[in-house]
Amino acid sequence: MTAPFLEIRSLIKEYEQPGGRIQALCLDFLDAGMGEAIAITGPSGSGKTTLLHLLAGLIAPSRGSIRLDGRDLASLGASSASWRAKHVGYVFQDVNLLPDFNILENLLIAAEVSNVLKNVALERASVLLGRLGIEERRHHRPAKLSLGEQQRAAVARALIHSPSLILADEPTASLDARNAEIVVNLLLELREREKSKSLLIVATHDEAVKKHFPRVVELRKTGGCLVPCD
Repeated sequence: MTAPFLEIRSLIKEYEQPGGRIQALCLDFLDAGMGEAIAITGPSGSGKTTLLHLLAGLIAPSRGSIRLDGRDLASLGASSASWRAKHVGYVFQDVNLLPDFNILENLLIAAEVSNVLKNVALERASVLLGRLGIEERRHHRPAKLSLGEQQRAAVARALIHSPSLILADEPTASLDARNAEIVVNLLLELREREKSKSLLIVATHDEAVKKHFPRVVELRKTGGCLVPCD
Protein backbone atom coordinates (compact mmCIF):
# COMPACT_ATOMS: atom_id res chain seq x y z
CA MET A 1 0.00 0.00 0.00
CA THR A 2 1.38 3.42 -1.00
CA ALA A 3 2.03 5.79 1.90
CA PRO A 4 0.19 9.16 1.85
CA PHE A 5 2.14 12.14 0.53
CA LEU A 6 1.42 13.96 3.81
CA GLU A 7 1.46 12.23 7.19
CA ILE A 8 0.96 14.14 10.45
CA ARG A 9 1.21 12.38 13.80
CA SER A 10 0.79 13.77 17.35
CA LEU A 11 1.67 17.29 16.22
CA ILE A 12 2.00 19.95 18.92
CA LYS A 13 3.18 23.55 18.67
CA GLU A 14 3.66 25.58 21.86
CA TYR A 15 4.99 29.06 22.54
CA GLU A 16 6.52 30.59 25.64
CA GLN A 17 4.42 33.39 27.09
CA PRO A 18 4.71 35.39 30.32
CA GLY A 19 3.32 33.09 32.96
CA GLY A 20 3.83 29.85 31.05
CA ARG A 21 3.51 28.05 27.73
CA ILE A 22 0.49 28.24 25.45
CA GLN A 23 -0.55 25.62 22.95
CA ALA A 24 -1.12 27.02 19.46
CA LEU A 25 -1.89 23.68 17.82
CA CYS A 26 -2.38 20.08 18.82
CA LEU A 27 -3.29 17.80 15.93
CA ASP A 28 -3.50 14.06 16.47
CA PHE A 29 -3.30 13.00 12.84
CA LEU A 30 -3.85 14.03 9.25
CA ASP A 31 -3.08 12.10 6.06
CA ALA A 32 -3.40 13.40 2.51
CA GLY A 33 -2.43 12.11 -0.90
CA MET A 34 -1.03 13.76 -4.01
CA GLY A 35 -3.75 15.31 -6.10
CA GLU A 36 -6.00 16.10 -3.15
CA ALA A 37 -7.54 19.51 -2.51
CA ILE A 38 -8.29 20.17 1.16
CA ALA A 39 -9.92 23.13 2.89
CA ILE A 40 -8.85 23.61 6.53
CA THR A 41 -11.50 25.37 8.57
CA GLY A 42 -12.10 26.20 12.19
CA PRO A 43 -12.72 29.11 14.55
CA SER A 44 -10.22 31.92 15.04
CA GLY A 45 -7.35 30.65 17.15
CA SER A 46 -7.87 27.03 16.20
CA GLY A 47 -4.40 26.85 14.63
CA LYS A 48 -5.07 27.07 10.88
CA THR A 49 -2.18 29.45 10.14
CA THR A 50 0.10 27.63 12.58
CA LEU A 51 -0.58 24.38 10.74
CA LEU A 52 0.30 25.92 7.37
CA HIS A 53 3.50 27.41 8.78
CA LEU A 54 4.48 24.01 10.14
CA LEU A 55 3.75 22.32 6.82
CA ALA A 56 5.89 24.89 5.00
CA GLY A 57 8.78 24.37 7.41
CA LEU A 58 8.67 28.02 8.48
CA ILE A 59 8.43 26.96 12.12
CA ALA A 60 9.31 23.71 13.87
CA PRO A 61 6.89 21.60 15.91
CA SER A 62 7.35 21.33 19.66
CA ARG A 63 6.52 17.64 19.45
CA GLY A 64 5.25 15.16 16.90
CA SER A 65 6.10 14.64 13.24
CA ILE A 66 5.27 15.84 9.72
CA ARG A 67 6.29 13.59 6.85
CA LEU A 68 6.09 14.80 3.26
CA ASP A 69 6.74 12.34 0.47
CA GLY A 70 8.25 9.95 3.03
CA ARG A 71 10.63 12.52 4.52
CA ASP A 72 10.35 13.90 8.05
CA LEU A 73 10.59 17.69 7.81
CA ALA A 74 12.66 17.74 11.01
CA SER A 75 15.38 15.78 9.20
CA LEU A 76 15.96 18.50 6.60
CA GLY A 77 18.02 20.69 8.92
CA ALA A 78 20.04 23.30 7.04
CA SER A 79 18.58 22.19 3.71
CA SER A 80 15.03 23.11 4.70
CA ALA A 81 15.13 26.51 2.94
CA SER A 82 16.18 25.05 -0.41
CA TRP A 83 13.64 22.24 -0.06
CA ARG A 84 10.90 24.78 0.67
CA ALA A 85 11.88 26.94 -2.31
CA LYS A 86 11.64 23.97 -4.66
CA HIS A 87 8.58 22.14 -3.34
CA VAL A 88 6.31 24.63 -1.51
CA GLY A 89 4.15 27.43 -2.88
CA TYR A 90 2.75 29.62 -0.10
CA VAL A 91 0.07 32.30 -0.39
CA PHE A 92 0.40 34.35 2.79
CA GLN A 93 -2.57 36.05 4.39
CA ASP A 94 -0.67 39.36 4.49
CA VAL A 95 0.60 39.01 0.87
CA ASN A 96 4.35 39.62 1.57
CA LEU A 97 5.23 40.92 -1.90
CA LEU A 98 8.61 42.63 -2.23
CA PRO A 99 7.75 46.37 -2.24
CA ASP A 100 10.75 47.58 -4.26
CA PHE A 101 10.06 45.31 -7.24
CA ASN A 102 7.21 45.24 -9.71
CA ILE A 103 4.83 42.29 -9.91
CA LEU A 104 6.63 40.53 -12.76
CA GLU A 105 9.94 40.93 -10.92
CA ASN A 106 8.36 39.47 -7.78
CA LEU A 107 7.39 36.39 -9.76
CA LEU A 108 10.75 36.08 -11.52
CA ILE A 109 12.68 36.39 -8.25
CA ALA A 110 10.56 33.59 -6.75
CA ALA A 111 11.15 31.50 -9.87
CA GLU A 112 14.91 32.08 -9.73
CA VAL A 113 15.05 31.03 -6.07
CA SER A 114 13.26 27.84 -7.12
CA ASN A 115 15.70 27.25 -10.03
CA VAL A 116 13.11 27.79 -12.76
CA LEU A 117 14.64 28.83 -16.10
CA LYS A 118 13.89 32.46 -16.94
CA ASN A 119 12.18 31.76 -20.28
CA VAL A 120 9.94 29.17 -18.58
CA ALA A 121 9.20 31.59 -15.74
CA LEU A 122 8.30 34.42 -18.15
CA GLU A 123 5.86 32.21 -20.04
CA ARG A 124 4.29 30.87 -16.86
CA ALA A 125 4.05 34.36 -15.34
CA SER A 126 2.18 35.62 -18.40
CA VAL A 127 -0.30 32.74 -18.19
CA LEU A 128 -0.88 33.08 -14.45
CA LEU A 129 -1.22 36.86 -14.44
CA GLY A 130 -3.55 36.65 -17.43
CA ARG A 131 -5.76 34.06 -15.75
CA LEU A 132 -5.91 36.27 -12.65
CA GLY A 133 -6.79 39.38 -14.67
CA ILE A 134 -3.74 41.44 -13.75
CA GLU A 135 -1.30 40.93 -16.64
CA GLU A 136 -1.57 44.60 -17.60
CA ARG A 137 -0.40 45.47 -14.07
CA ARG A 138 2.76 43.35 -14.24
CA HIS A 139 5.10 46.38 -14.35
CA HIS A 140 3.51 48.06 -11.33
CA ARG A 141 4.95 47.84 -7.84
CA PRO A 142 2.69 46.40 -5.10
CA ALA A 143 1.91 49.84 -3.64
CA LYS A 144 0.28 50.84 -6.93
CA LEU A 145 -2.09 47.87 -6.82
CA SER A 146 -5.28 47.45 -4.86
CA LEU A 147 -5.18 44.94 -2.00
CA GLY A 148 -7.18 42.50 -4.11
CA GLU A 149 -4.72 42.82 -7.01
CA GLN A 150 -1.82 42.28 -4.60
CA GLN A 151 -3.49 39.11 -3.33
CA ARG A 152 -3.90 37.79 -6.87
CA ALA A 153 -0.25 38.60 -7.60
CA ALA A 154 0.73 36.68 -4.47
CA VAL A 155 -1.20 33.66 -5.75
CA ALA A 156 0.66 33.84 -9.08
CA ARG A 157 3.99 34.07 -7.26
CA ALA A 158 3.18 30.99 -5.18
CA LEU A 159 2.37 28.96 -8.31
CA ILE A 160 5.21 30.15 -10.57
CA HIS A 161 7.40 27.07 -9.92
CA SER A 162 4.65 24.40 -10.07
CA PRO A 163 5.14 23.35 -6.42
CA SER A 164 4.22 19.90 -5.13
CA LEU A 165 2.68 21.41 -1.97
CA ILE A 166 0.45 24.48 -2.40
CA LEU A 167 -0.52 26.24 0.84
CA ALA A 168 -2.86 29.21 0.92
CA ASP A 169 -3.86 31.13 4.06
CA GLU A 170 -7.21 32.86 3.50
CA PRO A 171 -6.34 33.54 -0.16
CA THR A 172 -9.68 35.23 -0.89
CA ALA A 173 -9.87 37.44 2.20
CA SER A 174 -9.18 40.66 0.25
CA LEU A 175 -11.21 39.76 -2.85
CA ASP A 176 -14.74 40.42 -4.01
CA ALA A 177 -16.91 37.43 -4.88
CA ARG A 178 -15.99 37.41 -8.59
CA ASN A 179 -12.22 37.54 -8.05
CA ALA A 180 -12.43 35.08 -5.15
CA GLU A 181 -14.06 32.64 -7.57
CA ILE A 182 -11.25 33.21 -10.09
CA VAL A 183 -8.54 32.58 -7.49
CA VAL A 184 -10.16 29.42 -6.09
CA ASN A 185 -10.80 28.05 -9.57
CA LEU A 186 -7.16 28.69 -10.57
CA LEU A 187 -5.86 26.89 -7.49
CA LEU A 188 -8.14 23.93 -8.13
CA GLU A 189 -7.39 23.98 -11.85
CA LEU A 190 -3.67 23.71 -11.21
CA ARG A 191 -4.22 20.85 -8.78
CA GLU A 192 -6.44 19.08 -11.32
CA ARG A 193 -4.06 19.61 -14.23
CA GLU A 194 -1.06 18.44 -12.23
CA LYS A 195 -3.04 15.93 -10.19
CA SER A 196 -0.21 13.47 -9.66
CA LYS A 197 2.23 16.23 -8.70
CA SER A 198 0.57 18.53 -6.18
CA LEU A 199 -1.35 18.68 -2.92
CA LEU A 200 -3.45 21.79 -2.29
CA ILE A 201 -4.27 22.87 1.27
CA VAL A 202 -6.24 26.09 1.83
CA ALA A 203 -7.06 27.59 5.22
CA THR A 204 -10.34 29.47 5.04
CA HIS A 205 -13.40 30.54 6.97
CA ASP A 206 -15.31 31.46 3.80
CA GLU A 207 -18.31 29.21 3.18
CA ALA A 208 -18.27 30.12 -0.53
CA VAL A 209 -14.69 28.84 -0.77
CA LYS A 210 -15.29 25.65 1.21
CA LYS A 211 -18.02 24.45 -1.15
CA HIS A 212 -15.45 24.09 -3.95
CA PHE A 213 -13.36 21.57 -2.05
CA PRO A 214 -13.97 17.82 -2.20
CA ARG A 215 -12.50 17.44 1.29
CA VAL A 216 -12.98 19.79 4.24
CA VAL A 217 -11.09 19.28 7.50
CA GLU A 218 -12.42 21.21 10.46
CA LEU A 219 -10.17 21.91 13.43
CA ARG A 220 -12.11 21.71 16.66
CA LYS A 221 -11.05 21.92 20.28
CA THR A 222 -11.64 18.63 22.04
CA GLY A 223 -10.30 18.10 25.54
CA GLY A 224 -7.62 20.73 25.06
CA CYS A 225 -6.40 19.21 21.81
CA LEU A 226 -7.37 19.80 18.19
CA VAL A 227 -8.48 16.90 16.07
CA PRO A 228 -9.43 16.89 12.39
CA CYS A 229 -13.10 16.28 11.72
CA ASP A 230 -13.68 15.39 8.02
